[in-house]
Amino acid sequence: KGYTLVPHQSVVAVAERALEEAEVTPGEVKAELCITEYGERMALSLYLPERFAFDPGDGHPLTMRLECFNSVDGSTRFRALMGWYRFVCCNGMIIGVTQTEVKRRHIGEMGLNDVEAVLVHGLQEADTEKQNFQKWQQKKVTPDDLAPWINKELKDGWGFKAAARFSHIARTGHDAEIVGSYKENTPTTIPVRSNGPVPGAPKACRNLYDASQILAWLAKERRDVQEQLIWREAIHGLLAPLID
Repeated sequence: KGYTLVPHQSVVAVAERALEEAEVTPGEVKAELCITEYGERMALSLYLPERFAFDPGDGHPLTMRLECFNSVDGSTRFRALMGWYRFVCCNGMIIGVTQTEVKRRHIGEMGLNDVEAVLVHGLQEADTEKQNFQKWQQKKVTPDDLAPWINKELKDGWGFKAAARFSHIARTGHDAEIVGSYKENTPTTIPVRSNGPVPGAPKACRNLYDASQILAWLAKERRDVQEQLIWREAIHGLLAPLID
């Protein structure tokens, strides 16, 4: 009762108007639309022009994007959020975590101001985010330095398996699957089998920025879109203990 259908076309139109209000020409924006077979759910990604990007100097810049998620069957809430996207490995990170997203139930009218506010706030936060990335690059850490954090905070937050995969990627640049026994092992000591290189990952983790991209890779690998978003939102918090 009280459910109001929000057509996918309306979401696209609202996002386009939000870009115009933020003085971003829609013609400059690359759009990507993913939709389920019968159209129940959709995900819209709008990649902003190069002038909004962050170049970490490794040849793999981060592009800003506006994401909108919608369903017409009530299975998920409408969501809009701003984030960074790394094309080389299809990683995503959310800007400002929850401050730059809007969650709405499918009740009443969907307003342009909601999506516009997310976009404008994300653009305002971009410079702060870039400064954070630069600080993360300057914070040198080795895989050995990260071991206590992997075995405690990361394992507690994302589980043993994700922590073990992070450890192997940080040491080798390759993803892995666990082949050893969990008993009497930690994520950094358990035997694993390499699953091939992670696109854009260095041969060994050098700084917190590299660590953030490993976390983004692990978040992207989750099968469920909603779980991917939850993990992406958690990245800033997971890194907090490593930042002086």
